[in-house]
Amino acid sequence: YGTRLGWDHPHRMSQFQRLAQVRSLNLTTDSTDSKTEHNQSLELEISTIEDMEDVGAVLSVGTDGGDVLVLDGDLGAGKTCFSRGFVRARTGLMDMRVTSPTYLLSNTYPVDDGDLLIHHMDLYRLSGGKPEDFQPLNLEYVFNHCISLIEWPSRLGDLMPPQRLELTFKIDVETVTDDDENTRYLVLTPHGDHWVKKLEKIKEDGYLDDLIVEYEE
Repeated sequence: YGTRLGWDHPHRMSQFQRLAQVRSLNLTTDSTDSKTEHNQSLELEISTIEDMEDVGAVLSVGTDGGDVLVLDGDLGAGKTCFSRGFVRARTGLMDMRVTSPTYLLSNTYPVDDGDLLIHHMDLYRLSGGKPEDFQPLNLEYVFNHCISLIEWPSRLGDLMPPQRLELTFKIDVETVTDDDENTRYLVLTPHGDHWVKKLEKIKEDGYLDDLIVEYEE
């Protein structure tokens, strides 16, 4: 992964070197959470696909069962790129194929020798908002025992977990071109002490310094 982590360009680093670097990061936090709401947020300016994947990789480090990340915002703004970086870094499989789960609702990826699953969900098709629509996803179990990446989280309604990291993806319309290298903005908003502490540590340790636009406490 890329230069904002202080590493060499990915094309000059082997997959095994990158994996070792990702796993060497220490972003774990105290697991004790409260339900206190915070006004903290971190805004990033992201100009390339590689940068978006790097952000996903950084946020994947130290994630464990019960961690929920909800991905909202503009269509085509980088949610799948973020998820690809997250899943590849957390699994350690740098060539893993990570695609949008729109038609399947959920793709799963085993980590930690199969003891833990990442669930990458796209809830777009569940527009009715009926509780029975979510039964096949077994959300109560997943939210408590797995790592969750959720696109179209507004579909959850009252099922939204109180402890989560909210990511809002936005496209800068002034930079839109025919290729994929358009500027995106990503706002990270933590809900619950676990995510507040993790975001503070990422900010303090400088892993995303070259991407930060604004940090609100």
